[in-house]
Amino acid sequence: MKRYTIIWDFDGTLFPREPYDSEQSLLIHRLIQSKDSISLFKRVLIRAIIYADMKERLRKTFKKLYIWFLKGTKTETLDLIAGLLAKKISEADRQTLLRLKEDGHNMMVISCGTADLSERILKVAGLDNCFSIIEGNRFQINNDQITGMDFHIPNPEDKLKLITSQGICPEESIVIGDGYTDFPLLDWAGIPVLIDRTGEKKDRYAKKNYHYISSIPEIVEMIEKDFV
Repeated sequence: MKRYTIIWDFDGTLFPREPYDSEQSLLIHRLIQSKDSISLFKRVLIRAIIYADMKERLRKTFKKLYIWFLKGTKTETLDLIAGLLAKKISEADRQTLLRLKEDGHNMMVISCGTADLSERILKVAGLDNCFSIIEGNRFQINNDQITGMDFHIPNPEDKLKLITSQGICPEESIVIGDGYTDFPLLDWAGIPVLIDRTGEKKDRYAKKNYHYISSIPEIVEMIEKDFV
């Protein structure tokens, strides 16, 4: 079997949105955790930005508000939410990722999301060792509290810059993503795969020359069939 470099997105790809991604879930958890100390205005604002982010309307503005709200959050909250969110990665998905690792594929996670969450969730799920790189934006932490964020991959184009800086060959690469933040990498990859759990994206992006899967385990069959 041919070995590939498999580059995964995190939110919406490895981690299913049901209905929230990991960052939105962290905000909701923080709202519930601190409901007695947060003003009504702030609660309404955070709910509004979560909804807007779900609709892909805020993009860069979301991260600024996300950090503004999370400043002062203890790092133990990240561990707690990771433990809860790891349960959303199904056993079938976990076994698929472990098998791909055993088959000798070099797997990476490159995300515009929060790497501190991705790493913790994958570790709790027993999957962190499947990936040679888990990269994204990272919290600045002081005295076990979030103080800001280092934006290593703020934009979709930054994913591509990171991968090309590693000297990875596109013809030997599979990129698996779920949406607009993945398009630069998908368009670069020799084998671009869009995960479409609802069946809505195939028609929306019909003009793009992507492969489509509805679940993570399908990728094994596609590799075995050499993407025919």
